[in-house]
Amino acid sequence: MQALTVDLTRRYPELTPEILGVETTFSLRPFISHLEKRILTETTAKQKMFTYILEQFKKYPELDQPINPNNLNQYTSLFELIYTSLSPILAEETEHLWALSAPLTGTFYFGTPAFYAVLIDPLSKELKPGLNLPALHEMRDSVLKTFYNIVLEQYYDFSLTGWNFTIKTLVDPKTQLLKYYQLHINQSFVRIHTDMEMPKLDVDNFKDNLQVEENTLRLLERLLPPKNFRLEGFAVVEMVDVTASHALQSIRDVIIAHNECATGSYDKGISKALKTIAGTNALEFGILPYITLSGRTLLDDHSSFKSILLTYVNQQESAAYARRLLEDYLTKPRTLIFPEILEQEKQKYPILKLLNKSGIRSYALFPLYYSGKLVGCLEVYAKNPRYLTTKTLSKIEAAFPLLAQLYHNIAADFNNEITKVITSKFTAIQPAVQWRFNEAAYNYLRFECKEKDLPIEPIVFKDVQPFYAAIDMKDSSVSRNLAIRKDLNTHFNLLEKTFLQIKEATKTDVMQNLPDQEQVWNYKKETHLSDRQIIRIEDYLTRQLPPYLRLLKEAKPEIRHIIDHYFEQTAVNGPLFENRNLYENSMQTLNRSINAMLDEFNVEIQSTFPCYFEKFRTDGVEFDIYLGQSIAPDRVMSADLLQVFRFKHLAAVANIARAAHNLMPSLPIPLQTTQLIFVHEKLIDISFRPDEQRFDVEGGYNIRYQLVKKRIDKAHIKFTDERLTQPGKIAIVYMNKWEADEYLNYFNILATQQVLKSDVEFLEIEELQGVEGLKALRVSLNLEGLPN
Repeated sequence: MQALTVDLTRRYPELTPEILGVETTFSLRPFISHLEKRILTETTAKQKMFTYILEQFKKYPELDQPINPNNLNQYTSLFELIYTSLSPILAEETEHLWALSAPLTGTFYFGTPAFYAVLIDPLSKELKPGLNLPALHEMRDSVLKTFYNIVLEQYYDFSLTGWNFTIKTLVDPKTQLLKYYQLHINQSFVRIHTDMEMPKLDVDNFKDNLQVEENTLRLLERLLPPKNFRLEGFAVVEMVDVTASHALQSIRDVIIAHNECATGSYDKGISKALKTIAGTNALEFGILPYITLSGRTLLDDHSSFKSILLTYVNQQESAAYARRLLEDYLTKPRTLIFPEILEQEKQKYPILKLLNKSGIRSYALFPLYYSGKLVGCLEVYAKNPRYLTTKTLSKIEAAFPLLAQLYHNIAADFNNEITKVITSKFTAIQPAVQWRFNEAAYNYLRFECKEKDLPIEPIVFKDVQPFYAAIDMKDSSVSRNLAIRKDLNTHFNLLEKTFLQIKEATKTDVMQNLPDQEQVWNYKKETHLSDRQIIRIEDYLTRQLPPYLRLLKEAKPEIRHIIDHYFEQTAVNGPLFENRNLYENSMQTLNRSINAMLDEFNVEIQSTFPCYFEKFRTDGVEFDIYLGQSIAPDRVMSADLLQVFRFKHLAAVANIARAAHNLMPSLPIPLQTTQLIFVHEKLIDISFRPDEQRFDVEGGYNIRYQLVKKRIDKAHIKFTDERLTQPGKIAIVYMNKWEADEYLNYFNILATQQVLKSDVEFLEIEELQGVEGLKALRVSLNLEGLPN
């Protein structure tokens, strides 16, 4: 034991009990009174010990009064008796962090060597520079909280819990890791005195006020001013090393952070926490979550966490070897511990050879399980074998459940991301109708339909207003056919040149032995090729001819370079696909632009009123919108909502068409678009078709809507050969005059906005199979100022 004065408040000279208004004295009188009472009530052997201690204190009658801190050294024997009576009888002074302090101060007068070793630098005998103390305002609040706990306990028999400890951090000089200590302060031997009349408090109401009061300490200072009180006695302080539990909490924080954002790299935080738990900075840790996709183990850096084994999986020279070894381990997971990697162990476990290359001399691998399922592995390794011991490994086992939780979350996050991508890109359930699918799924579970093998209820939306539009490529089949013919002509020319070179090199006319090709060869003269003809030509050039050329190359090595050159030129996406690639690039560029604008349009109309929006890829893009009260039953549809949507629909098609025209000069092959809108006056029903993962019209009459859509895109103006849809124009197909009148108003608005022109055409459409009586409006886009 040591009688050494240490004052933590040296760093806060302005913070003393007197400054707070509290008069404080160091006194043993409360402890002596406590002994006197215990002797009267104690019936065990402790009574003799208490009697002995009390007799020693009685030798110093001056202890009835407060003690001058300068005179504390003469009472060292008494302080040792206090420690003996208050500490566990078997406690080791070298490990027990225990001390006595004056009330409400950070000044310690007597303590164990272990206590002082935490705070005092052994050379300078001053406070350690790495001691991390709270800020001044936190220290002041802590002193006030302690003071009011004493007052409330003594006069009102209740306390404010959670206010009697703090955590200090120090850097361990051996490991350079932070150490955390929790301070437990026992105020049992502090007595409080006051001359003021204590106010009567309704404890329950007082507690309620403390819960709602914005500043609790200010409230207490108004009710019970500190300057009216005096404190005497001493506080018993114990410091408990909570480094391990604090490190475990930091791992929990990582789990929470990962759950909230699921991004970022947290492996350093985990590694630091595990080092702190193990008590050494010499260990390294690898985090390897076990993630599978379609039954295949993923061994990639996909989780923001690092693994020493994965570094070899991702290195080209050892990738296959490391992957095979790791996959073999994951099929039969077990704990592997190699305190020192020996030569015979490297022969038995080849994976150790890879680790040894990087200087790793000790290694351990722990499989981690969550709810009985393997979720990953934890690697522990070191370059110096003496640090990976049974003692250090047993310490980090406390973190295994938390790491398993983290690994489980990583795998769940990965699977959720996969599901999001699939849902977003392939089988999206749109937010506007998600509620109905949730309701159906809930009913399916609630009524135990799965257990009974019953079908799920149909998803139907009744009485919805359809909107349809198509933005198509003008003469797309003609442009595609032209591009193919250009490439095929180039191909035939290359063939002729190749055969001529072969003939000159071998003095043989190899064309006489070609596979049957007379009819195919004659296609070169055609100005237009049908799809069937194109298929026959490509089959001949890609399937029938190459085997013959390869045999010819083997038979006549002198022409090998000629045939190899031919194959290089005819490789997929090579020079002989140039025109087709240019056409495809043009179409894809245009379609990407159209799709991007449609996505923006969808966001706009969803904010106006939830609706179902669906688009289809053709040579251009078609899209349907279904609007109705049944899709958003909790929203009120305004009377003019249909007109609002029709105008937005028309304006969106017009703006997309203008943007497509603006894009045309930058396309490798200029492509023009045509625009078509179909106005359907009747409400229809739509239902979800699980087999196709999409909505479709429901009922016989409703199918007529789909029938009209499919047949009007190639329609002609009545009694002419002119197609209804033309570049630079929008065609509106309708049935009733009032619909035409409505759209004429929209044309006028867009004409004033310089989007459309005023040259409206009133047209009749030729009779289509199963459809008659259709009419159309056609209006020109205002392309002035836009590139031609």
